[in-house]
Amino acid sequence: MRMPEPKQEHTMAPEEAAQPEVGKHPWPELVRVRRTVVVVDVVESVRLLREHENDVIQRWRQFVQQVRSDVLPVRNGRMVKSLGDGMLLEFRSVPQAVDAAFELHRLASAFNQGRPQDASIVLRAGVHETDLVVEEYDVFGSGVNLAARLCSVAQPGETILSPQARQALVPDIDADIEDLGDADLPMPDTTARPVRLDLEIEDLGLVNLKHFSERQRAFRAGPIGERMPMWASQGAGHDERIGIAVIPFEDPLATERIQSVLGEVLADDLIAQFARLPQLNVISRLSTTRLRDRSFDAQVLHEVLGCNYAVTGTLTLVGERFRLRVQLVNCPLGEVIWAEGLDGRVAEALDGSSPVVERLGEQIGAAMVGAEVRRAVRLPLPTLDSYTILLGAISQMHLLSPREFGRAREMLSYLCDRHPRSPAPRAWLAKWHVLRVAQGWSEREDDDHQMARLAVSQALDLDGGFSLALAIDGLVHAYLGKDLEQASDRYSQAIQINPNEGLAWLFQSALHAYANDGQDAVRCALQAQRLSPLDPMRYYYDNFTSMALLSHGDYDTAISYGKRSLRANRTHGSTLRILAIAQSLGGHADEAHQTVQDLLRVERGFSVSQYLRRYPGADRPHAVRYAQALREAGLPEN
Repeated sequence: MRMPEPKQEHTMAPEEAAQPEVGKHPWPELVRVRRTVVVVDVVESVRLLREHENDVIQRWRQFVQQVRSDVLPVRNGRMVKSLGDGMLLEFRSVPQAVDAAFELHRLASAFNQGRPQDASIVLRAGVHETDLVVEEYDVFGSGVNLAARLCSVAQPGETILSPQARQALVPDIDADIEDLGDADLPMPDTTARPVRLDLEIEDLGLVNLKHFSERQRAFRAGPIGERMPMWASQGAGHDERIGIAVIPFEDPLATERIQSVLGEVLADDLIAQFARLPQLNVISRLSTTRLRDRSFDAQVLHEVLGCNYAVTGTLTLVGERFRLRVQLVNCPLGEVIWAEGLDGRVAEALDGSSPVVERLGEQIGAAMVGAEVRRAVRLPLPTLDSYTILLGAISQMHLLSPREFGRAREMLSYLCDRHPRSPAPRAWLAKWHVLRVAQGWSEREDDDHQMARLAVSQALDLDGGFSLALAIDGLVHAYLGKDLEQASDRYSQAIQINPNEGLAWLFQSALHAYANDGQDAVRCALQAQRLSPLDPMRYYYDNFTSMALLSHGDYDTAISYGKRSLRANRTHGSTLRILAIAQSLGGHADEAHQTVQDLLRVERGFSVSQYLRRYPGADRPHAVRYAQALREAGLPEN
C-alpha cells in the first residue's frame, strides 16, 4: 500500500512537530520519582554464546525467571528490561537494590555449579540513585545511562555504586564499603564517583574509563566479613552498662514531613530519658537515624553498634493524635521480648509534654531489667556479661530477701575480682553493707560499717571523680557514721561532678529530712525522681520521697508514696517505718498499727530504742515526735 503524501500547505518547526495534535493522542505529563537503578551485565557474553550457546541461554532464562519470582518481589524491585546478556532493574531504595545485586551474584554462582570455568556466567553491576520518569515497560533519565557506565567499569563479580547510592548505605550494616578514589566515567558531560560492591566496599583508586576524563570518587563493595565488635579492644565483659539503640519511629506509608519529624522527636525524647540512667549506654541518634526506613538484623546491631537492646516501632497519624507500636528486641538473641501500643496527642509530643514517652520509658526499662535479672539469677556467673551481673546484683540487693541479698554480695564480689580497676562494683558493695544494717540483718554493725568504708574508699581510689561512689560514700557517712557534715560534702561533690546523679540528689534529700528541712528535702527527692524515671530501684526512690514529705508535714502524700513503694517491695523496713509514722501523725491510727505489725514481721524484735539508735537525725526535736508516733502505733519501746 502506498503511503499518503504529506500535505504541503504548512511546514512545522521541529519543536512544533514534536508535539502531539491536541485532543487526539495527548501524552501524559512527565512525572519524576526517586528510584534506584541497577544495570546488570554478563561478563564476556559474546564469547559465552559463541562457545556454549544452548547451555548459556538455558541457564540465563532460568536465572531471569528466578530473579523475577524470588529476588525482586521481596525487595520492592521491578525488572524493567531483560536482554540476552543483561537486565535493567528498578528499586524503591538503595539498600534493597544493593541487597538484590548481592543476591544476583550469589544466584549466578549457583547456576554455574558443575560447569567449567570458561562456561561460567559471571555478572557485574552498576547502581545509581536518581530521579526517573517511570513507565510500565521502561524508565527514562540520564541516571540510567550513568548506572550502565558504572556497570562497565566493574570487575567480574563486582557491583559499583555512584556517590548518591553510597550515601544511602550504612557501612557494616548494608555492606562493607571501600573508597576507590577518583574514576573517569564514560558518561557524556557528567562525572560520578563509583563504588564497587559485593557486600564489602573497596577503594578502586583511579579508574580510566572510555571516552571522557572528568574525575569523581569511586567505591568498591564486597561481602561483609567477620566484624570487629566495638568492645573488642576493652576485653570481654568489661562494659558494666547495657547498650541500647532507639531507632527513630517511622510510618512506612507517610506522605507528610510531620510524620518523619514526629518519629524523630519521640525517639529523641526517649533517648534523653535513657541517657539519665548510669546503667545504660545509649547509642547516639546520629548512628541510629541511619537505620530508619530499612529492615536490619538485630544480631548485626549487637556486633556493629555494641547494643544489647534495640527499640523499634511504627508511627501512625490519625488527625491530631498518633499511635505508636513499639517493640523491644534482645539483639544478641534476635528476639522480641516486649511489645506495646500507645496513643498520644501530636501537639503534646512536639512540645515535649506528652506522657507517652515517660510511660514508654518505664515499660521498656522494666522489660530490660527483668530480662537481665532473670539471666543473672539463672546462669553461672562466668558465662555472663558484666552489665548483666551488675544489674542483677543491684536488683537482687533491693529485693531484700535474705537469699537474694546474699546472692547479690556474691555477684558484686565476683565483679570486683573480674575487674580490679572498676569502681562501680565496689561502690555498690558498700551500699550492700548499708542496706544490711538498715534492714536489721547485720550481726555486727561496726564490722559492716568498716567494710562499707573500705569498699567505697577503694572505689574512690580507682576514680576520685566517680559521682556514684561519692554519693554512696556520703550515705555511709550519714547512715552508718552519723557524720552529716561529711555526708553533705560528699553529696555536693557528686552533684557538682555530675548534676544528673540521681542517688546523690536522693541521699541529699534524706540529709535535709534528718535536719527537718522539709522543703529542701522534697525538692531534692523530686529532682532525683525526675532524673531516674526508669530506675529498677523505683521503690527505693519512693521511700526517700515519702521521708522527705514526712519532714515537710505532708502526711497524706507521704503515705501515698510509701504505699507505692510497698507495692513494689513489701519487705523494705525503712518504708514501713516511715509509713507507720506518717499514718500515725496523719490521724490514721488503725492503718499505722497494721503497718507496725507488718514491720515486726520483716524485722523481728525491732523497737523504738533501735529506731532512735539508727536514725541519723535522732538528736533533733522532730525525732521525739517520730518516736512517739511509733509508740502510739504499737511499736515496743525495747
